[in-house]
Amino acid sequence: MNSLQLTPTPNRLRRRGMPATPPNSTQRFSRLLTSVLGSPFLTTSDIASIPPHLDLVDGEDTAVPHSETVTRPPSPENLYGFEVVHREDGEEWPFNFKRASPFRSLLPRIWDVISASPPRAAASYIQKEIDYAKLPPLDGEEGELIDDEACFFCPPVRAVTGIDILTLLPPELSLHILSLLLSPTRPDPRAPASTVLADLGEHAEASNVALQSLIACRAVSRKWSRLASDNAVWRAAFVGRWGVLPPSVSPIPPPKPPPTPRVNSGRMKKLPALPPDAAPLAPEWQSLYRARLELDRRWDGNEQWEPRATGLTGHADSVYCLEFSRTHIITGSRDRTVKVWSLRTGKLLATFAGRHRGSVLCLKFELEVGKDGCAKGILVTGSSDCSVCVWDMWTDRPGDEAPVHAEVRAVLKGHGGGVLDLRIDQRWIVSCSKDAAIRVWARDTLALHRTLRGHEGPVNAVGLQSGDYAQEEAGVGHGGRVVSASGDGKMILWDIASGERVRTFEGHDRGLACIEFKGDLIISGSNDCKIKIWSAASGACLRTLVGHEALVRALSFDPRSGRLVSASYDRSVRVWDLGTGKVVRVVKNSHTSHIFDVKFDARRIVSTSHDQKIVVLDFSGGLGVDAGLFV
Repeated sequence: MNSLQLTPTPNRLRRRGMPATPPNSTQRFSRLLTSVLGSPFLTTSDIASIPPHLDLVDGEDTAVPHSETVTRPPSPENLYGFEVVHREDGEEWPFNFKRASPFRSLLPRIWDVISASPPRAAASYIQKEIDYAKLPPLDGEEGELIDDEACFFCPPVRAVTGIDILTLLPPELSLHILSLLLSPTRPDPRAPASTVLADLGEHAEASNVALQSLIACRAVSRKWSRLASDNAVWRAAFVGRWGVLPPSVSPIPPPKPPPTPRVNSGRMKKLPALPPDAAPLAPEWQSLYRARLELDRRWDGNEQWEPRATGLTGHADSVYCLEFSRTHIITGSRDRTVKVWSLRTGKLLATFAGRHRGSVLCLKFELEVGKDGCAKGILVTGSSDCSVCVWDMWTDRPGDEAPVHAEVRAVLKGHGGGVLDLRIDQRWIVSCSKDAAIRVWARDTLALHRTLRGHEGPVNAVGLQSGDYAQEEAGVGHGGRVVSASGDGKMILWDIASGERVRTFEGHDRGLACIEFKGDLIISGSNDCKIKIWSAASGACLRTLVGHEALVRALSFDPRSGRLVSASYDRSVRVWDLGTGKVVRVVKNSHTSHIFDVKFDARRIVSTSHDQKIVVLDFSGGLGVDAGLFV
């Protein structure tokens, strides 16, 4: 409202409810019918004159008594190029007329009026004061709005309808948008340990929300259902949840055009067979997603379903250590032998004996399949005879049941006690011993690089974190780090390049038996029956897992899934969710004695024991897809 008074023309006005606009007056602001709100606003300039005791109601052709009006606040005296607007948070917000402003969306009607005014030179705002009496009125903003006139629409009014933008876009773009929406950000295993633990739980929740959103998209309409059922969308959802593609479909080469069929006498001959290097058909990602989700539910404590247990026998004494790949299991025993088994069938493929004069306490191996289908790799074993043997392994023919051959390349000596654990990467072989020392060997030359000493008891386990070897010369990152766990109850983090002690961890009540070191996460198991999670960067203990009733002998951890598997002398195997710190499954009675080692992948848990058996717990039975696709 305003209190501006004009020359009275009583014949043209009436009391409240009677027209106040002269019949011959011209409404100069009829153009505002096309503004954002589409509401016709009248101003005092639209009326030739009104009585002194009446004022015009904004937005209506009506006059009211002066005593019932609300007076507009006085205008500012000066305006120099921009106006400072006070926000609710107390800060000042410069509003520049020459640039795009958030006020364009917040106050569209004011912007329409300002933008419709004649353009003026920028310098005129600075050099001259503005005469507000000559400025165009603000059309309904002079005072408070009365009777909701700003919400007035002239009939007929069209119904407000939505626009399905997703189906109007090209299909490729629509599928890409859905793929982005359904791919939650995965935790970065290189992030600080506390961040990794927090992100694991958030990612699991975000993955469930993404799945629910995908199912909801399929119920919107037929077009949305076709888009949400596309194979590319489910592929993105699979990778977003589990972070890895099945090895048989990654990567997929571009398909070749099919051969042109020959036509003879109106009949089409059979198509020739695809060449050996032809690209495989794309997998059914929706089926793979469903099967992998069911597999995870089996891991996460579905007590109505129990894994199928398979026992492998052949060793003549306790089985101390194991490692397995997608095709083979390799075990070491107190009977001084190393045995190789087919992971798929459990068939014994090879036995290596006669090289160690004591128990085989630890081993690591790498076995890769070449273009000819034959496997080739390296095996490293440690024994109570104080030696480390480096073996060359290979197969003569393709297939996961082909006989495996091995030959000792070198024997690494130097430890004064039994070799209790070892680790390998592309540059180093790291071993630890009862002599309280850690030895680092160069993998290419097999020469001793460094000996690390600092423990007061036997070093039962070591963990190795590979460095940025490709950028090491540029001074980026480190050349590898080792964490050692000892019977003296301490853990020590070492820098391989300098040989210096980076940090000492203390927190367990008794001696340590096993350790895992991946990213910034260090996980330790002890004779105090506890599992502790540490940050390598800060040295802080982030979480303690309690549940085992005897010494925790072995640990295996997957940073992608956040799943931890532990084995104990209490004859149980426990599965933990590191995102929540809770145990999700306990497997008992798979062994009849102490469990010495445990490893797992997406499908199975493999453990060894004093009872001379290797037990494979398979969670993937009856999924309806090739479980070999899951890693």
